[in-house]
Amino acid sequence: MTPGQILVVSDDAEFVRAISARWQTEKNAPDITAVSMNVRRQASPTNYSLVVVGPLHQGTELPSTPALYMESTVCAVGDLPSLASVRAKYGDWLLLPEYAGWPEALFSVAKEALRRISAEKRAREAELTYSSQQYFDVLGRSLLEARPGMFNVLTSLLGNADLILMSEEPLSAGCQEQMQTIRTMALRLNEMLQRLSSLGSEMELSDWKSQLETAEKQKAKAP
Repeated sequence: MTPGQILVVSDDAEFVRAISARWQTEKNAPDITAVSMNVRRQASPTNYSLVVVGPLHQGTELPSTPALYMESTVCAVGDLPSLASVRAKYGDWLLLPEYAGWPEALFSVAKEALRRISAEKRAREAELTYSSQQYFDVLGRSLLEARPGMFNVLTSLLGNADLILMSEEPLSAGCQEQMQTIRTMALRLNEMLQRLSSLGSEMELSDWKSQLETAEKQKAKAP
């Protein structure tokens, strides 16, 4: 089973024991926390993958706690009349009749629920990674497009700094030091732009390889 966190809301010790006993036999068993039906809202965190409520029988009051777990899958276990009441109040809850062998059925429900949650998490992470890659791709290409203009500015800056430093007109010690600093900083910027040029070449080579691989795959699939 995919690891996760499960909250069991019940006042029936045998109910909790049956759930724990079934799932503790699994190699990757989820973490199980049990709380009473009348647990206070502040008593538990809200990061459970699955909330199991039960056993629900005629006259059993539903706990308010599961309403807190908006992103959790909630499964109610009980008799048919009680589950009918749950369906009317919470249409998105999973309902499981309390018949012989219900722990195994609940295990299957939990397994699929935790798998779905894990798949959704991976999908969100992949989407974030893709968005981040797009952002840096756009940023990198924008810098590469601005590179020629930046080289022109630096060339002008360095040329004028050299002309002033080589001028026959005497410069004060302070002014000469400032011009030398400007020239040094301009050279450092030039080195950074040179590295950016290397990065641009690597990106172009990577794009070319990617296009070549795509073309070869399409050719291999062609009848």
